[in-house]
Amino acid sequence: MSPTNNEETSKNSLEIDVIADAIEQSMKKGHISTLMLLALEKGPSHGYSLMQTIKEDTYGVWNPTASSLYPHLSSLTDKGLIEFNAEMDGKRERKVYEITNKGRETLKMLIERQQNMRKSLLSMIMSTIGITDTNIPNDFESLFGPELIEDTSLIGKTDDEKLKILSKRKGVLSKIIEKLQNVVNEINQRIDTLKISKS
Repeated sequence: MSPTNNEETSKNSLEIDVIADAIEQSMKKGHISTLMLLALEKGPSHGYSLMQTIKEDTYGVWNPTASSLYPHLSSLTDKGLIEFNAEMDGKRERKVYEITNKGRETLKMLIERQQNMRKSLLSMIMSTIGITDTNIPNDFESLFGPELIEDTSLIGKTDDEKLKILSKRKGVLSKIIEKLQNVVNEINQRIDTLKISKS
């Protein structure tokens, strides 16, 4: 008996979720070293505290485990980007890590490169919703400015072509708004939690 359309759609949806999850995990692995350097730039920290800082500062989006964190700490140490001092905590020895000058310079370069990557990604998103390369906003605020409605890519287009371009932009923006609303909701929950913990 062949699967129904609903069963096939459900199966495809599950496969897509698995693929997206794998890509997301790969992206997170690529960013974890930068996040660790950012956290250590605030001040020295031991492994558990570092995990908590990353989890809290990213609102739980990155929630590293000890098994994923410590190999990165070893790698960053080997590269001379961080160093550690061994301290006794009762009868146990624990390592307190701190960023080196080389680590700070590397972090600065990583941030610049990630900003360029974000701009490239924004460029790709804009091209999919019909904004030409010469009119791509340079910052997030411009993304939601008049350029999105009245850019030169609409000049000379027929009403049908304009309708298609603007409808596509509206669809993408609707998805962005939905994602941003989810982030706002998470931030509100975090604010409420912090207010409760202070009282």
